Amino acid sequence: MSPAQKDGTTPPTQTQKHPTTGQRSAHNYLHNIAVDVATRTIMAVMMVPVVPGDGPVGKRIGGRATRAFDIVLTLAQALAPMPTRPGWSPLTAAASSALPYAALNAADPRFTEATAARPVIRPRTIIIDQGSPYLSEHFQTACDFLGISVRLARKGCPTDKPLAERYFRTLGDRFSQHVVGWTARRLEHRGKRLDRKPLWTLNQLQQLAYEWVALEHQQRPHKGLRNPYAPGMVVSPNMMYAALVAGTGYRPRLMTPEENRKLLIPAWVTVTDKGITVENRTYQSPTRELAGLQGRSSGLTQAGGRWEARWDPYHPVVVWVYDHREQGHWIQTRFVQEALLDHPWTQYCWEEATAQYVEQGGAASDEEGIALAMRDRRLRAKTGPPRPRGTQPPAQPPMPFQGGFTLPVHDEEPEDPYAGVPDFDPVAIQPYEALPIPGRDTYLLASPTVPSPATGDYRESGPAGELGSEDPDA
Repeated sequence: MSPAQKDGTTPPTQTQKHPTTGQRSAHNYLHNIAVDVATRTIMAVMMVPVVPGDGPVGKRIGGRATRAFDIVLTLAQALAPMPTRPGWSPLTAAASSALPYAALNAADPRFTEATAARPVIRPRTIIIDQGSPYLSEHFQTACDFLGISVRLARKGCPTDKPLAERYFRTLGDRFSQHVVGWTARRLEHRGKRLDRKPLWTLNQLQQLAYEWVALEHQQRPHKGLRNPYAPGMVVSPNMMYAALVAGTGYRPRLMTPEENRKLLIPAWVTVTDKGITVENRTYQSPTRELAGLQGRSSGLTQAGGRWEARWDPYHPVVVWVYDHREQGHWIQTRFVQEALLDHPWTQYCWEEATAQYVEQGGAASDEEGIALAMRDRRLRAKTGPPRPRGTQPPAQPPMPFQGGFTLPVHDEEPEDPYAGVPDFDPVAIQPYEALPIPGRDTYLLASPTVPSPATGDYRESGPAGELGSEDPDA
């Protein structure tokens, strides 16, 4: 474990397709990142669309930007291996990188041949700015649950987290400017006829960023990284991780589905004969498990007798209700109008459809009407706005932005490789003796070293001894 820096800011504008309608326009998007201080590893990266709301600053209505749950997803992403995707270069795989893949695979069953070349790092402390998503109760509670301490950077002092700030310039120089649709920092650097070139949706751009992290950033030598055993050697983030994990050990934070649900957005609900209501939507248990909670108080005075519920704004079709009585268990509930929506949708899609439906004279409490309006919006996205002559409409409308990372909240128990291993006392561990040779020479040894019977000096054994020091007695 090591300290990490987290930040979110607005990089250069990228011409994209609208995350819901597919319309071509210039959008800003926020990058939320977590950077490991010791290895310069990009532990997590998440792009969030920015849509301005209506009204003055501080009183705007609507719009879209980074929210507390996006920051929690960024943190959860750092604790899980990143899988490779179809079409990626074979060099993005952890098995073909400088990471100690065999050792990681033996210690963590989540490391497979389909794992990308980005290590899993469990931060001990994170340094964050004082933006409202970072100061939210949801984010602070998630950090406490994961055992991560939080340190605030001073306002207007970006040097308190320089690695995170420097990353955004690296992103623009090594990634953004090579992506079709980049509008550049200044007009004279902008490409021609961007509106006529094929563009990426934000989901696709997120996947490109993942591939760039695994293929380029993690495997490129960084002049600020030096191997601790050979200070003259400039290494990549993956090489630095391999050198440090050998001395510190690897102890991941395996999350069960029940623990992952604790990271979702909290809501306190009352159970009625119709089910529960979250964000103006009614949910009911397919197995009628909610009947046992109907009309009953939870007994939690701080919650006013209501029951704890958790939900994912990028997959809001399901809400989990926690019955804390006895041993405690989670009850899965589903949106009652789910049959009207045969396509993926998000909370942001629901908010847009609600605003449009109310503007047309509908009621914000009409769930069925809003669901139909959202379905109609999806159907109209298939044709989209007018296109240049000679272009064909997409076979499928664009997928809504879905966060780039999905918490595994369904019941699939991961295997804990440390189950049954007793706790150890760090004081009782004896370090190995250091070899009496310069650190730079450790990379020249091709076989185990043995002391010379005559002098006691360490020398190469076997045929490869010619790579070591010359024997004066030979």
